[in-house]
Amino acid sequence: MSQERHDRVVWLLYKCIIGALSSEEHEELEQWRKEDPSHERTYQRLTHVRFLEQEFRRLKLVDAERPMQDMRARIRRHAASSRRSMVRRAAIWATAALVAVVCGIGYFGRTLWPAGSGDAEVAGIPSLPPGKTQVVFTRAGGKPVVLDGDSARNARIMARRPQPGGQGRLAQLNKLATPRGGEFRVMLEDSTEVWLNAESQLVYPETFAGDERRVAVSGEAYFKVAKDSLRPFYVETGGMEVRVYGTEFNIQAYGDDAHVYTTLVKGSIALKPLRGSGGELVLTPGHQAVSRTDDQATFVRPVNAAAVASWHEGRFSFEEQTLGQIMQTLSRWYAFEYEFADPGLESTVFKGSAPRYGDLAEVLSILEKSGGIAFGVKGEKIIITNH
Repeated sequence: MSQERHDRVVWLLYKCIIGALSSEEHEELEQWRKEDPSHERTYQRLTHVRFLEQEFRRLKLVDAERPMQDMRARIRRHAASSRRSMVRRAAIWATAALVAVVCGIGYFGRTLWPAGSGDAEVAGIPSLPPGKTQVVFTRAGGKPVVLDGDSARNARIMARRPQPGGQGRLAQLNKLATPRGGEFRVMLEDSTEVWLNAESQLVYPETFAGDERRVAVSGEAYFKVAKDSLRPFYVETGGMEVRVYGTEFNIQAYGDDAHVYTTLVKGSIALKPLRGSGGELVLTPGHQAVSRTDDQATFVRPVNAAAVASWHEGRFSFEEQTLGQIMQTLSRWYAFEYEFADPGLESTVFKGSAPRYGDLAEVLSILEKSGGIAFGVKGEKIIITNH
């Protein structure tokens, strides 16, 4: 097929998806479909909702903002008379399909993948669903209770009227612990909201007594702290203490990591070692404090704070992360084991994003298509190799 014909069919398919084909263009597309069985197969796949949604999610990993803006402009010109909600969804699908075809994801002279197969089979990865809302709740002096389902409903289960005798730094404590493949959101007694990522733990009092509010966390948590100028909020984690008056920030402090990452999204916070005489380090929005767990030595760097904290809004955002860090994050969320065939791959740096609630095969396919790596299965482990 000539390049001119190829481009023409791309344009016809695009207009077909957004419902902007003229009668003459419709006849032209129909004629192309009848020319060869492979054309019909390609048409069916490129216009299938599942394929278009997957390709759109893949595009989120690469820097496609400029072509996306161009396509949105064309969509607005050609689909202004359609119903807005339908056009918006069709626009996303059309953009994904067009960019996918133009970039060579599919070629019209052959099928995109064998009939009946999907991304999981292409990548050789079994289908693994994402994590879900689940947590083990242990009330002070009580037995562990497994909670799942609606996080707001479960949060109310934990709410109790203030109890007497609640003095002390961390006295009469409750504990929330998410398992591998779990997440949870809770509202504390003072209306502070906390999102817990997989394999994380929050220790907190039923009621905040005295002139401070204090909790302890391990793993990863996003805090939206209720303002209270008379009672500062403290978070103890990884040998560090974070002092807050009312703000939003993210803490990543897994026990098997050599560093604690504290990222400020809004407001102002101060950090200092829990033990010792070190002074406070004040963070401003858009900065991250990186603290060594062995000696609490800390440095500050600018980051995309919204991207770092995007996990609590349903996205993986890999901001200059190594493949080793990415696989560790994914394994906690999807609950799988992995191994690098070449240890040197662990330091490969990626930048981009992927849907947090998609199937594992879909997320790995995004990484694989970004180039240089391949995923396979050996026994019960996912193996990462050079492509």
